[in-house]
Amino acid sequence: MWRRGAGLLRLHLTAASAGRRVRRLPVPPPPAAPSPSTASSSCCQNLGIFRGSVGVPSRFLSNQAGGGGASGACWSCGAMGAFLSCGACGSVQPVDPAVDYFQIFGLKREYNIKDNLEGRYKEWQKKLHPDLVHSKSEKERGYAAEQSALVIDAYRTLSKPLSRALYLLKLEGIHVDEEKTINDPELLMEMMEIREAVNDASDSQTLEKIQSQVKKKLETWSQFFQEAFEKKNFDRAVEATQRMRYYERAVEETVKKL
Repeated sequence: MWRRGAGLLRLHLTAASAGRRVRRLPVPPPPAAPSPSTASSSCCQNLGIFRGSVGVPSRFLSNQAGGGGASGACWSCGAMGAFLSCGACGSVQPVDPAVDYFQIFGLKREYNIKDNLEGRYKEWQKKLHPDLVHSKSEKERGYAAEQSALVIDAYRTLSKPLSRALYLLKLEGIHVDEEKTINDPELLMEMMEIREAVNDASDSQTLEKIQSQVKKKLETWSQFFQEAFEKKNFDRAVEATQRMRYYERAVEETVKKL
């Protein structure tokens, strides 16, 4: 499925380059011909700007089920049910390492987020931002700084498809080697063509067309990840994140030039 899509993307990129023909490099030999070490070295050289690690914060990871926050007694007033801040007295609570990012926003531990994540993020920041508790005790100001940083980490991680996917895998105890390259000649050729098209683009309209096509490929692999993850097919889910990384890097390059 994806190989046919790669050909379509090349046609769009050629049209988007304002009449300039994208220089096609010789297609590398099939993976079986070169040694793995040679192919890996070639990947690293050719992909250049698209290599990199999309990090997922490792702080506060938990194996607890998502969908609801842990709660306990407030350290200040003793009221039960205190979460990041106490509903009774408003005191900011200390960080609970057992709380995962989905629990912070009251979400189920699922890849597809339907709720208003940004709205929930802003609601928490209104209660936790250090500037809003400047008159509180030093201890509570410290709690607020830690909780605010945690909420920011959670929002940044869950708001992007790739980092959200990697975080879900991490919660399942699955480590993804973010430095691993993919030995797929067609994918590597596609990445080089995208990079050249971006470099050759002379106006924002051309860049937006390129970006739109790349985003479609990212969305396709994002859906592939969701299906694999829901079926607990973690090998295929990991493969999807590896390809998502290349397309996300390509999108970032178009954003830098816009």
